[in-house]
Amino acid sequence: MTAVLRFLFVIPFGFVAACMTAAFAMLWPFLNVPAGMGASDPVFLFHTVVAFLAQSAQIGSVVLLPWALFMVASELFGLSSILLHLAAGLIGAGAILVTAYGNDLPHASVQTAIVVAALSFTLIYWIVAGRSAGRWRRGSGPTASAAEPTIKG
Repeated sequence: MTAVLRFLFVIPFGFVAACMTAAFAMLWPFLNVPAGMGASDPVFLFHTVVAFLAQSAQIGSVVLLPWALFMVASELFGLSSILLHLAAGLIGAGAILVTAYGNDLPHASVQTAIVVAALSFTLIYWIVAGRSAGRWRRGSGPTASAAEPTIKG
């Protein structure tokens, strides 16, 4: 039952939370708030929220398939290392830079934002769902103490 709940709720929630964190990491450095605007201007707030949600959706649609493959592998093999998740984020950031820009890489600030977004994505996913990857498999089957006969003498 816990495996079903994990795959229905925890992992998708981790993915959505990771997408939103990555979108925040992508947008925050480039968000210029003009003087006199901000929390008091509802139009500015609406545009910021729409941009944030659109960026979250874009990140989610771009990384869905690679993330799903990595998630399945980490769940099946019980790979819950934070270093493995961060390395996957760096590899993903490099892949996005190469496939999206080719030889004409963008300004260093955009490259940094992409790398920070990828690392924040993997870190938040690891915090929400990746730490316990594969634990659902360890719970099934006989325990080590029940499988081995005890010798009393």
